[in-house]
Amino acid sequence: MFNKFTFAVPAAALLLSVTGAANAVVVLGVYNTGVSATGGALAAGDGQIDPHYLVASSTEIGVLPGTNARTYYNPAYLTDGPLSRIVNATGNANGTPNSTTTFATTFSLAGFNPATATLSGQTLFDDSGEIFLNGTQIASTITGFNTLTTFGTSANIFNAGLNTLTFVLHNVGGPEAFQVAGLTVTAGAVPEPATWGMMLAGFSMVGLGMRRRTRNVVAA
Repeated sequence: MFNKFTFAVPAAALLLSVTGAANAVVVLGVYNTGVSATGGALAAGDGQIDPHYLVASSTEIGVLPGTNARTYYNPAYLTDGPLSRIVNATGNANGTPNSTTTFATTFSLAGFNPATATLSGQTLFDDSGEIFLNGTQIASTITGFNTLTTFGTSANIFNAGLNTLTFVLHNVGGPEAFQVAGLTVTAGAVPEPATWGMMLAGFSMVGLGMRRRTRNVVAA
């Protein structure tokens, strides 16, 4: 037997997803490496503190979790861009051979529909690295520090609130560093309660109309 809610609820959820995707906007509070609290590139020179990227874990000698990333540039690297800079954990070339350091940055999707979110950006690693979003790998091993590699995801792995993006940096020997440029997150807003009410009421009316038409056909 047809039930109006069988039609209304899935349809409302579908409309929420489609509407959110169609009205996606850029989420604020998402930052490249090597930028200030306001998003401008940090001052020239090594050792400038990056307020947005923190060390989550590290096997590098003398580097502790919670340490801020710091700018570091080597002439062999791709030139720093105007909206991002290359960083590492120490701000110098004293990398520990065969070490791994994980850097984390966070952003919030509060007020957004996570099912409509997308993430994209560009990165480089010296020597190599992987990228994870909320613990799920979104980019396999990336190598090379002379060019930026594009990464991103639209998979349903975003959280409704706080999200954590991590960059796992592997160092074989010598200096180590990574860069994130063009990092962008988009998402559609969650409908206001009043909008939900109108949506469900509208679908209920459609369902009721379909039931009436079904009864009229049976009666005939």
